[in-house]
Amino acid sequence: MIPHQNLEGQDNAIRDTNDDATVSRLSAAQLGYLVDPFVHLFVRRPVRRSPIINRGTFIRQRALDSLVEQFLQSPGPKKQIVALGAGFDTRYFIIKSGPGAENLKKYFEVDFPELTVKKAMSIQRHPALHNILGPKEDIRLEKGGTELIGPDYCLVGGDLREWDQVAARLIHHGLDPTIPTMFLSECVFIYIAPEVSQYILEWITREIKQAMFVLYEQIKPDDAFGRMMLKNLQERSIELKGIHAYPDLSAQENRFMGLGWQKAKAVDINELHDHWLDVTEKSRIARLEILDELEEWHLLSSHYCVSWAYKTDEPDTPWSSIDLKKAKKHT
Repeated sequence: MIPHQNLEGQDNAIRDTNDDATVSRLSAAQLGYLVDPFVHLFVRRPVRRSPIINRGTFIRQRALDSLVEQFLQSPGPKKQIVALGAGFDTRYFIIKSGPGAENLKKYFEVDFPELTVKKAMSIQRHPALHNILGPKEDIRLEKGGTELIGPDYCLVGGDLREWDQVAARLIHHGLDPTIPTMFLSECVFIYIAPEVSQYILEWITREIKQAMFVLYEQIKPDDAFGRMMLKNLQERSIELKGIHAYPDLSAQENRFMGLGWQKAKAVDINELHDHWLDVTEKSRIARLEILDELEEWHLLSSHYCVSWAYKTDEPDTPWSSIDLKKAKKHT
């Protein structure tokens, strides 16, 4: 067991960030930045976010979706995905509704039991969600409703700070250490102590034969904007416990390379917006809303990054071509 302080107030504040992210995703979807036919099922009170938040939400999702698509479409056996701190994320349902569904063997989601029980209830309540999982007789609840298990979907309630227990539940529900596995962490590792996230990465390095990791989180805590960002979060009882251990792009890459992973790359949101999106896509989102706060946009975007890395025993891995050099056009 990994020791930690069980600070309920901080945990509640972190759980609340799930609602913020879900509302932001719905706002971006309703305005046409992205397509998500499921997110509205998890939002009770829609709120229109500012243009900066909508654009940031879009870039984040476009980049992560691209990496997930490339992973699923890479040659080889069927793949599995483990979303850490998944909250009310809808990626599984989107994948199952799209062309990459045949390449997915299993999708796992892990989060606080207080969140997974709510997500399980929403999935059961809405046919648009539970019909995707399969026949009702093939879907079951476990552990007092904090886990929902389907043929290729596993929602697991657990605390990442107790990784050994979480890992045991994942393996119990069919996590296969021998097939290609992607782990996702969207503003999740940043909330736990660096020695804990390191422990999880060491477990993945040791136990998963072919692993890819995709991460989205804050960086640059020591400049004026970064200090203000931390202060604002602390006023909400939110502490970014990992930001000083991985404060910049090179540190984000080195957290993987130091464990012997073959490749790691980190880029900030400015880089993705300015040099990854094609001109057509940038023109499209520019027409959706007027963005006057350009200086604030660039400052905020420089303090968030997307990182991806892989490790494999295969000498010729198709994963070496997975990159964010070019985005697919919006459909």
